[in-house]
Amino acid sequence: MGALRSQSSLPMTSEQVLEARDRLRSVIRVTPLLPSDFGTGLYLKPENLQVTGSFKIRAAYNQVASLIQQERDRGVVTSSSGNFAQAAAYAAFQLGISAKIVMMRSSSPLKVERTRRWGGEVVFCEDRFEARAEKVADIQASDGRTVIYPYDHEAAVAGNGTIGLELLQQLPEVENVVVPISGGGLISGIALVLKEHKPSVKVWGVQPRGSNATYLSFQAGQPMAIDRGRTVADGLTVTRPGDLTFPLIMRYVDAVEAVEEETIMRAVGHFLEEEKLVVEPSGAVPLAAIMEGKVPVRHTVLVLSGGNMTAEVIGRALSRGPVGKRVSSEQ
Repeated sequence: MGALRSQSSLPMTSEQVLEARDRLRSVIRVTPLLPSDFGTGLYLKPENLQVTGSFKIRAAYNQVASLIQQERDRGVVTSSSGNFAQAAAYAAFQLGISAKIVMMRSSSPLKVERTRRWGGEVVFCEDRFEARAEKVADIQASDGRTVIYPYDHEAAVAGNGTIGLELLQQLPEVENVVVPISGGGLISGIALVLKEHKPSVKVWGVQPRGSNATYLSFQAGQPMAIDRGRTVADGLTVTRPGDLTFPLIMRYVDAVEAVEEETIMRAVGHFLEEEKLVVEPSGAVPLAAIMEGKVPVRHTVLVLSGGNMTAEVIGRALSRGPVGKRVSSEQ
């Protein structure tokens, strides 16, 4: 069995995102849009400041809150590399639902602890992405729990799409939006909204070169799989894009780029030293794409997907030293 996938049909519409916005209104933070110190015309959408420290609460809460009472009564089960685990546990806690979360043994101890903090019962699996889905299926069969999906589900995509609605209000003149990609749930929702409301906006996806399944798939025009993700960006390790999300990516996303590990860590260091923001490697890949000259700067928004990282990673990022000069909007 591969990654968790739903059988939802296309097309999705921005109406589902509007419904998600109403459902999330009292739960999430409308994160600000900040001008970046790295370049003129560059803006940051800091979802690292979101509830539970990442955008994942939008996907998790919208999905859990959409369940009927019978599904809630059975409790939920899901898998995650860390940020969705925390968000799912938080959503379940807020709604009074039992949650089991499957995580690989190599998962960040910080993310495991914060998942447990919100009452999530963590069940470990072997360090293999496919093992997550296998363990979830076992738990569903034995406990009868309702499965919720980290990215490949309409309610997850719609929840993430609320970021797109906020961006259009915060920067009507936006020309480029740069988004991290793993399974594709975040970029699918944002791109769906942007392209339906302002088709001229160019949507860029970014992956680490060491975990580039969606990059390869985008180039090939069909889903491609890798054996495993090898990257410091532990939230971007999905080995194959989703059955729902990949068609949305192909329909709405303009380009997908891959960036180097060293650049990712230098981007994390820049956020810490210059922007005074704690942005984990997975959330820093959009700036890495700017640093490598792969994305334009003018009226460009970087979506910083999360900020949950250990002191060890922070130390490694700061050890790289100064990033260098600012870039101009002409680049």
